[in-house]
Amino acid sequence: MKKLIINADDFGLSDGCNQGILQGHQEGLISSTTVMMTCPDIEKTIALLRNVDDLGVGVHLCITSGRPLTDGQSFRDKDGSFKKRNTYLHGIDCDNEEVYQEWKAQIDTFIKLAGRMPDHFDSHHHIHLMPRFLGITRKLSQEYNLPLRQEKQVITNQPFVPCFTDFHASNANIETLEKIITMPEETVEIMTHPAFCDQHLCEISSYNTERKTELDFWMNPNTINFLNSHHITITNYTKIAKS
Repeated sequence: MKKLIINADDFGLSDGCNQGILQGHQEGLISSTTVMMTCPDIEKTIALLRNVDDLGVGVHLCITSGRPLTDGQSFRDKDGSFKKRNTYLHGIDCDNEEVYQEWKAQIDTFIKLAGRMPDHFDSHHHIHLMPRFLGITRKLSQEYNLPLRQEKQVITNQPFVPCFTDFHASNANIETLEKIITMPEETVEIMTHPAFCDQHLCEISSYNTERKTELDFWMNPNTINFLNSHHITITNYTKIAKS
């Protein structure tokens, strides 16, 4: 394995997330991020990413956090926001056409506000990989010609890049990196959630202080030196597409 995509999820979730991801990119190893288009102040959020050199940016598809961009009702709670993740785990009947239109609107809104295409997509709580939504996932990948965070059974027109999804604060260490770089694939994505822990993040996410631990790890000189010593290239989906 020669290349790592270190992708920070949840850009837009809070100011602490945004500033942590940006600093983790500028001073550390974060090479990619995905934006939650359903968060408040999305225009301000997208503006933070303008003129940020060398950071891959994709879309973090949502139907479990924030407020919908479309009029779909099957994923909407009584207060108008998205239903929570547990409702999908317990078999909620969700209209797939409404989900497709909502995710399409999230991608299209990114393109409109950012003035460019996203370089990949994934989703909040891995919702795009639930069996009921795999058809939508494949359709969007083909329609926009975008790579996505995927598992081997998700067949798309994009090359398979495995994602290490078990990285979190409790195993943010060199031993975990040693495990990842021995994976057989040439390129591997690492899913991470770095952030500065602000009050808003604590109010909306149970995974909050741990995000600072992840951020510190990716900015630690020992982490950087370890990857350099093993000749690992830090990359993103934009760079892969150009290679």
